[in-house]
Amino acid sequence: MRSKYFEDLEKIKELEINLSELVILAYERFELYLNNNDQKNIHEVIDLDHDVNTKASYIERYCYDLLALQQPVAKDLRFLQMSIKMASNYKRISNHLAQAGIIVLNFPLNDQEKNFVKDFIDNQKQMVLGSRDAFYNDDKDLARETMEKDEINDKLFENAIEYLVNLTKKDMIKARELSEKVLFFKYFERLGDRLERNADFAKRL
Repeated sequence: MRSKYFEDLEKIKELEINLSELVILAYERFELYLNNNDQKNIHEVIDLDHDVNTKASYIERYCYDLLALQQPVAKDLRFLQMSIKMASNYKRISNHLAQAGIIVLNFPLNDQEKNFVKDFIDNQKQMVLGSRDAFYNDDKDLARETMEKDEINDKLFENAIEYLVNLTKKDMIKARELSEKVLFFKYFERLGDRLERNADFAKRL
């Protein structure tokens, strides 16, 4: 009976890894769109949001079943609690990417705006992998290093908003587009916060 329980704990780790790979795929599809302007890639990001939600909800149910049936304590209890929170957080991450995608379908980015997003994506993909590996290997040093990368997201957000403000001063952007693009970059700033939180979950194991 206990051997099955330990197998279940390992399965949860594998499910979390699979979930992180879907999120990485969403980032890569967004990156493809920035390179080729093919809206099909953004529609794939939006479709992946459904897949992430489905798989994350499965992990949550799996963990709740183990909590109810096995009544774990100490480290196993923390592991299941953090697994639930991480899966839930992946839902938010995927949704932010999908919402950002909807915005760019209506308000295409110029080259400088694309450069900001590429830098966001490069940093945040590293954060996805860092928080995942820290969680899987119980590596608290890696978790802390990953959390620190959110400072890059904050700086990128500041730079992007400053750029938009300058466009406004030069009357090069309309009010509706400005508000939508501020929201767009805010989604990427929030993504950094969510990924920092995943690394923090790994640190708490």
